[in-house]
Amino acid sequence: MQIFDRAGFEYTLVSLADYARKIQLESYVTFEQDGTPVVIRNGKPAKSTFFTDGNGKWASLINSSKPEKVEKALKKPENPAIVLKDGKLVCQWVPMIGIKWHDDRGRIFFLISKWDVQELEADGLGYITAESDGTYENIRYIANDGTKEVEVPNVLYNERNKAFKVGVNVKAMAYSEMRKRCSAGIFRKNAGRPVYARKSETGELIMAHTFGAYEAAEVAKGNGAWLVDYVEGGNGGWEVSGKEFLARYEFAYVAEDGRAVFMPTSAKSVWVHLLGNYIFCIPQWGDSMVAMTNPQINVTNPDDVYACSYIEFYGTENVNGAYELVKVLYLGAPEPVILEFQKTLEGYVNHTFGIPKSAISASNLSAFLKETMGVPAELEVLQSKVKKAI
Repeated sequence: MQIFDRAGFEYTLVSLADYARKIQLESYVTFEQDGTPVVIRNGKPAKSTFFTDGNGKWASLINSSKPEKVEKALKKPENPAIVLKDGKLVCQWVPMIGIKWHDDRGRIFFLISKWDVQELEADGLGYITAESDGTYENIRYIANDGTKEVEVPNVLYNERNKAFKVGVNVKAMAYSEMRKRCSAGIFRKNAGRPVYARKSETGELIMAHTFGAYEAAEVAKGNGAWLVDYVEGGNGGWEVSGKEFLARYEFAYVAEDGRAVFMPTSAKSVWVHLLGNYIFCIPQWGDSMVAMTNPQINVTNPDDVYACSYIEFYGTENVNGAYELVKVLYLGAPEPVILEFQKTLEGYVNHTFGIPKSAISASNLSAFLKETMGVPAELEVLQSKVKKAI
């Protein structure tokens, strides 16, 4: 079978390295007897790990030296994987968009995590990545056109020419949106959406995508974290810290294939909906680049703000949403604003905006403010209301 890497180089995909060497292939992708992956390009080792069949289907080369890794890689047909199982080559090619992006000048960029930089630079490919100290306060987006670092494009287009704004700070945007709306949504995990879960292995690749739309790839940090994946539907898995996981899920049963199934608890979280198409970084995922349309942003913990795709969050006709609304969190106007207006109105008129002075409160006054001037509020003010709500 002929396959191609991100740079467009062509390889022959074969089961075992001994056979490839025997027939003297110049460029091939294969495995050693123990399952260790081998990529040879023009007779020399190459770093490529992500391949396409040339028709928009992609697969990730998985180290098959451990049988349990093979089972994890093949656990769902929507997981892109090339593995060696029981001495036989198994491929799961998954059609995905959002892999290869282009700007207004036609330059090609791949969205990558910092672990892929060497591979892309070795092939002279353009890429966009980010580096940070693990927080949203110090994110630097980096663009390379294949030869040198260049200015980060404001907009990139996916394979369907859909435009995405590049390099936004999703945390700042979420809290800004909360200030504008004076509200957010309190949600809990949908009790009807059980998950598979296991302890993540440090260094393993986690590829997230929703119904064929590639979102992000991260390298598992381990340290007691859990890898979570929906039993029905899902986005290819994501990593959750041990503390968060145990607060959100509880063990239910062991499936026939040996995987542990967990059910959501009643733990609540606060989310804000951002309207638009964005490419951004989630630093606590290891500076992973993410592309989402109308993302839902979890603002419950200001030190762990992250996103969920709209389609995953609310579901489809055939798949239930991951979350269900508990109630709307009405933030109201900050207390200083309320006091200032009350003082200004004192002895001035009997009724204001149709509201008796005696009835002026944070809730009804901020409704007017929201529609007219917007409500200034610091992160601490919003966060204090979020904490009280949950």
